[in-house]
Order: sequence, then structure tokens, then C-alpha cells
Amino acid sequence: MSLLLKSEHIFDTKTKTTFAGFLLIEDQKITAVGPLSALPTLAEDTQVIDLKEQMIIPGFIDAHVHFYLSALLHQGALTHLTGVTEEAVAQQVPALPITHGWKIGIGWFSSDFGQQVYPTKDSIDNYCADTPVMLISGDAHSIWLNSQGIAALGITPENLPARISGEALLDENSGQLSGCFLEAIAIHYLAKVLQSFQAQSPAAFLTYMKQLNQYGITTIGDVALTGESWDDLVYPTLYRQTEAEATLRAVFYPAMREDITQLKETYRTYRSEKVQMGGVKQFFDGVTSTHTAFLKAEYETPYFAGDVGMPLIDVQRMRRFILQANQQDWPMRIHTIGDEAIRQALLFYQESAAAHPLSKGKANTLEHLEVMDAADLPLVRQEQLVLSVQPSHLLVGYETLDEEVGPQRASQMFPFQSFLEQGATLAFGTDTPVVIDVTPLDSLYYAVARQEKNGQPAGGLMPKEKISIADALYAHTAGAAKALSRQDIGRLEVGCLADLCILSQNILPLTAEELLQTTVEATVFGGRFVYRSN
Repeated sequence: MSLLLKSEHIFDTKTKTTFAGFLLIEDQKITAVGPLSALPTLAEDTQVIDLKEQMIIPGFIDAHVHFYLSALLHQGALTHLTGVTEEAVAQQVPALPITHGWKIGIGWFSSDFGQQVYPTKDSIDNYCADTPVMLISGDAHSIWLNSQGIAALGITPENLPARISGEALLDENSGQLSGCFLEAIAIHYLAKVLQSFQAQSPAAFLTYMKQLNQYGITTIGDVALTGESWDDLVYPTLYRQTEAEATLRAVFYPAMREDITQLKETYRTYRSEKVQMGGVKQFFDGVTSTHTAFLKAEYETPYFAGDVGMPLIDVQRMRRFILQANQQDWPMRIHTIGDEAIRQALLFYQESAAAHPLSKGKANTLEHLEVMDAADLPLVRQEQLVLSVQPSHLLVGYETLDEEVGPQRASQMFPFQSFLEQGATLAFGTDTPVVIDVTPLDSLYYAVARQEKNGQPAGGLMPKEKISIADALYAHTAGAAKALSRQDIGRLEVGCLADLCILSQNILPLTAEELLQTTVEATVFGGRFVYRSN
């Protein structure tokens, strides 16, 4: 059966404006688009829906997620927690449920505890000494274990994983493990704990997909949580198990490795419209909160003389990874937070584009680009490059940015409007579960207002970098599709897959505050309604 949708406000991603007209959907694809005056002859069984003042947009695409962790969190296997002191977080441990023998929480930030202040096993032991506990940091770059957790994993200072980045922090007095682990070493143990959760994960995947459909999301980009650990927490087999019932498309990016034999096989195997390997991912640096982001100049409150953070992967090794991936015609996605990591990656992408240009329609990405040096802005003007950013990250710990990187660098962070002025393509995502239950409409608000929903901080963060609703909407649809190197989604054009979202009103003329009153009325996936608000 065919479906015809009429609306006074259909979003055109080419012009970033709306028009009054129709969409005709047949066999999961858009087969006709235009003004009502060009309405084609319809088959007798065509369902016609007049949406009137409601707005039709392409289905939202979340270009950057960690789907496995997010699905477990939504299922309740992981529990979100908050707290600005170590004690406040530890006090919440007794209330955490026990799943597969562990209490697992996520959401703490060491920067909330102070500069160069890391939590220890002792504080959790005071509240829970008989059950293994793992608390994942809000940025998912660190874990915090109690004594039982360390024992359950059999961790000692002598048997830590070798040849991967990160650190197992030691108690200064005893020389024993403190309970806090950073970067790839942290993810190494996180993956071990979560191995036992995979049997129940297909059901969690399908349930979480339905939740995302309620947000208007029809496609996600699932990216590796680590570039070095034995397990990157991207599981294509789980997508394959749920593909028949899936109500969103998954484009996944496993970690780029020295040996690409398995990656080649995975790329050949997963090529369907619903599940496909889009390319590979790596991590150039870490995060500013633990001084693992790679900066050009010393941190504002350095941990030691010359503290500029670090590359998690040797600079020349990263260059080789980029060249090798692009030679395979695989788009590369690179985590870059610090200005030095960003600059080096942009230069390597320029080199790779000259030596190994990607096929038409494919693009490399940089992820996050938080501490951006204005001097490097011209480098983002690259044809086969998309800047994958997360508007909600603006508000994550913004109170400590001056303390972490200094007021001058902080004033240049998240320069979305400057990126657009350079001609760059933006792609929006959330990085869930780094942020919890942030919807695409929330992301649009954060990009336009650069404030929390309560209006703080007054005037917005770096207000000159506010962008228009039209540009933000493009970034969460067509721009995000470019980040996933998909040419069949993200636009309402003939031949595209019929993935779309219906909003309660035309959002283009709204103020940021009015945007918050908009709701998702329905989501269509492959021409079929997968969510309706009533």
C-alpha cells in the first residue's frame, strides 16, 4: 500500500527552508515529492494523511552513540548517578541494583571533585564492601572500582594490560591500586564486566530502538568506545540478530587496528540498508577533565611542568591508520578533544585526501572538536570531511572549563558558527550515554541557545557561536547522513529511504524557547509508522 503525506511545512535540506506540498511513499522509498499542484495520480489503495500545519522533516540521525552501553542503561542494567563530591557519589552505591553479580553506575566526573583529584576504592568500600562495584565516569573514559571489584577482576599492579594507553592509578602511600582506571585500560576492564550482559542484549536493543523512535530518530552511528582495548563495545552480531525487527538503521564503526583482516571481513559482511559497517574509528586523545586531551600549550592548572595532556596513540601511528583506512576506502572517525589533536588530525586528513581520496559520497569525520584553536579554523574546509559535534556537551561541566583549560581557550570552545562560516559540514549527535535521554530537539535547542533549559548561563555560552534552527536541523539530518557516508537517508528526495519525522509545528521561525514546546508527533521508518504520539 502507498502512503501520501501532505503538509504546509516540508523541510528541504538543499535550501534549508520549507514548502507546502506532498510526499509519496511506495515500497519503503520516497517516489514523488512536490507541491500539491503536481500531485500524481494515486493508486486506489493509497493512504492519504493531511498533516496541515505539522512539519515533515527527514528522520533524525544521531551520528555519534555508544549503543550497547546506552541500551543497557535504558534497560536498567546500568544506573545513572550524579554528585559533585566523591562522598556524594559513593553514598548512592547501596541503592544500585545487583546485575550479574555487579553494582554498576555511570555519571561521575573527576573534575567535579577538583583538579587532579581522583576517587578511590576506599570511599565505595565504606558503603559497599561485599559486592563488586564499577562506577563508569560520565565521559566514559574512566572507571572506579571498589576492593571487591578489583578482586573479582583479579587486577594487580603486575598484571595490567600491556601496550595500550591509560593508567591504573596507585595509592601514593601503599603503592597499591587506588581503584581508579583511565582511558583504554579502563575500557579493557569495563568490557570484561559487561561480557555477561550480551545474552540479554538483543531484547535491550529492540526496546531502546523504540525509545529512540519516540525522539524521531531513525538512524544511529554506533562508534567504538576505545581504539586500543581488546573489545571496543561495538557488536555487529547483536544488530544482525535484531535486524528483522529493528526500527532504526545502525551504521557502526569498530576500532581501527594494525591487522585489518577481520575488519575487511566485517566490512564485506555488513552491507544492508539496516545494518552496515560505515568505516573505522580511533582515539587521538582523551578528555580535558583528566588532562588526557592533547593541547598545544600547558593546562591552566598543570599536574606537572609541561602538562599538555597526551596523544593516546603515537602521532605517526595515527597518520598511518588514517592513510591505511582511506586506502581501503573506509571513512575514518577520530576522537579529538584538544587543539593539538585536532590540528594534527586535520593535517593528516589533508594528506590522505591527496593520496587516497574516498569514493564519492564518503567522508572522514572528526569527533567533538572541543578545544579549538581559532588559528586552525581554515583547516576544516575540506571536501571529504564532516565535523561530528554534540551540542549537549556544551553544558557538561561548563562551570569548570576555565579551571581546566583557561579562560582564553574556553572562550573559543565549540565554535559551531565559525565552522559553518568556514564552509564545513556539521553533523549532530549525542554521544549517549555521556549524556542521558537528550533528544534531537534538545540538541537543536542547545545549538541555538547555548544554554541549559533553565536559561543558564545568561546570554549563552560563547554566544557568537549560536547557529540558526535551520542550520541545526540540517546538522541532525542531512549533515549527520554525510557523517555516516549515507546518500539514501537524511533528505526528503525521490529515491531516498522513507525515514521521516513529523513535528507538531514548523520550527524554523521559532525562538529557542518556543523550540522547547515542540513535540514529535510521529516517526516513519521505511515507509511504516513506528511511533505515533496518540
